[in-house]
Amino acid sequence: MLTRPTGNWRQLGTHPDSLLQRVDQALLTFETELTTLDTTSDQAIMTTVAHVVLALNQIDGTDDHSFDTIDREELSEYIDDALTRTGIDVEALARRQGIDPGALTDQWRDW
Repeated sequence: MLTRPTGNWRQLGTHPDSLLQRVDQALLTFETELTTLDTTSDQAIMTTVAHVVLALNQIDGTDDHSFDTIDREELSEYIDDALTRTGIDVEALARRQGIDPGALTDQWRDW
C-alpha cells in the first residue's frame, strides 16, 4: 500500500490540520487520475504529474507554512512511487523526456 507523506506529518505534528487536509485532497485526486491514466502515453502521464504538482503549488505557503526540504523530498518520492505502482517506469519516462528521473516535477514545482 502506498503511504502518503501526510500520515507521517500528522504523527509528527509539524503541519496544520487544514494544510494536511488540502494535501490529502490533492494526493487523492492524483491517485484517482492514475486509475484511469493511459500509461502508454507520456503526455498523459506528464499531464497527471503536472496536475498534482500545480495543486501542491497552490497549497504551499498557506496557513503560514511552506514545504521544507524533507517535505519536498517526501512529496516527490510519493509521486514517483505512485507512478511506479501504476506500472510506469519513471526512469524510462524521464529519459524519454530528456530529464533526470529526480527532476520529474521540476518544470512545474514551486515548492
